[in-house]
Amino acid sequence: MIDRPARDQLSRNIRLLVSGKISSDQFEDSIPETSDAAIMAFAGMTWLLYSDTCGHRLVGRYAESRTRREVLRWVLFLDSDFQYSWPKMYLPGLQPLRRVRPALLRWLSWPNAISPEHAAEFLTAGDRLAWPFISRSEFKHALRDPRRLAGNTNRRPSEAGASS
Repeated sequence: MIDRPARDQLSRNIRLLVSGKISSDQFEDSIPETSDAAIMAFAGMTWLLYSDTCGHRLVGRYAESRTRREVLRWVLFLDSDFQYSWPKMYLPGLQPLRRVRPALLRWLSWPNAISPEHAAEFLTAGDRLAWPFISRSEFKHALRDPRRLAGNTNRRPSEAGASS
């Protein structure tokens, strides 16, 4: 299920966070509560952009450490009408094979560590290099008509195909 108001709110707040207009604490307080799986996936991934030990803006020495291109891909996905189709996983944008640990070590390094079975399930679900899109074709489709990044906040991707 796509929760459009929640996705719009999160997209806006990610952009405000990475531009330094809101603090990490303000961002965390603004994460919408919803059953849209994309919101939970991005809430975890954005946590990697800042330290949660103190609230701060992502400017100067606190500037975001993830690549700008990656964060723009997140915004592009949130602004699209694609379902989030990946299996549930904490920090899904991180390389799953680097997180595989034996059972005891998974317990000690929770929540980042995953089982080999969970990594395999995740990797067979889609093209990991296109994450959060399930495939490169979805990603390319969204790139053709980026709703917010193109400055057009009213037109939906489905409308773009009808007008062509």
